Amino acid sequence: MRTNVHFPARAAAFLAAVLIASSCLTPVPAAVEPAVLRLGLSDDHSTRATSDPFDTDAYILTLTSSEGKTAFSGLWGGRPAEFELAPGTYAISMISGTFKDPAFDCPQFGDTRRITLSEGQVADVELSVCQLNSGLRLKLDEKFVATYKDASLFLRSVSGTLAIGYGETRTAYFLPGRVAILLNNQGKTSTVHSMELRPGEILTLRLSVAETMPKAVPVTGVNVSVQVDTVRLWSSVEVDWDGSSVGDDPATTVPNAVSVSAARGMAGSKDVWVCGYIVGGDLSSKSCSFEGPFSARTNLVLADVPSCSDRGRCLGVQLAAGDIRSALNLVDNPSLLGRQVWLRGDVVESYYGIPGLQKLTDYRL
Repeated sequence: MRTNVHFPARAAAFLAAVLIASSCLTPVPAAVEPAVLRLGLSDDHSTRATSDPFDTDAYILTLTSSEGKTAFSGLWGGRPAEFELAPGTYAISMISGTFKDPAFDCPQFGDTRRITLSEGQVADVELSVCQLNSGLRLKLDEKFVATYKDASLFLRSVSGTLAIGYGETRTAYFLPGRVAILLNNQGKTSTVHSMELRPGEILTLRLSVAETMPKAVPVTGVNVSVQVDTVRLWSSVEVDWDGSSVGDDPATTVPNAVSVSAARGMAGSKDVWVCGYIVGGDLSSKSCSFEGPFSARTNLVLADVPSCSDRGRCLGVQLAAGDIRSALNLVDNPSLLGRQVWLRGDVVESYYGIPGLQKLTDYRL
């Protein structure tokens, strides 16, 4: 099956450096009946791409066990029809190319999944081609450019900072999470606006100067419109800036939920929304489990990607007795492993040794 999606020209250089289909399937002990995994692509996706179609056969597929051993690494088009694997939990990653640091015109497409295979099981998994990173397009009105003609603009995220010229028309891409717009004017740096970018979101932000320039709370977030398709979330925001520096907006709504990595640094924040993937449970002071079956109904472990198996990148979640525990605990709901969830609660510095979320009041799946 082939699906054409947009991919930048640099993809060719990336793929030239990839080892074509380096497979190292994990041997299955003779006494154990192997599990069989078959991978395919869902037909339920499309893209707004308008140039440079890219063949999913050239996407990079990796299959990794919960112990960190690589069962397969190679091109999607070169994968075997069936994987015979030892029973256990596996992370599946299919990506169009690597992405880490902020960059212009560098969308990353693909899918990541997590699956637990039992002895003798035959599992069919369909992956979807979706955008994995986040994009931001900045548009400045004439008054803003005239007012700050000698200033410099920067876009900052936890993974890096990107300078952006006043005439820049390209889309800047970031890892999902909080991105701030910084203005350096006459040696003083101010935060014009900050927002949480979700996976697959392409945000167009139009920046203008407020009619009045009070030193109170700036006017932000007006005229918001959102349009959704199966691959990307296209949204636009108009911001009138009054010249004062803006702090990070609290994650007070589901659309404004912060990522797990952002929440880990927000100890003391109350009643915030956090978005992440349920990657495990059975959290203790020294360990947690990333594969079932689970025994504890009282906690979960969240991460920014469903394939995460590093406790040090996770957020512990306390499930107090009640409806939320009944709905989300992995003992009674094992199918929730790998599912995306939005949780509302208080961020604490340490819950069983890692940053945590307690006193949950609401959730969304």
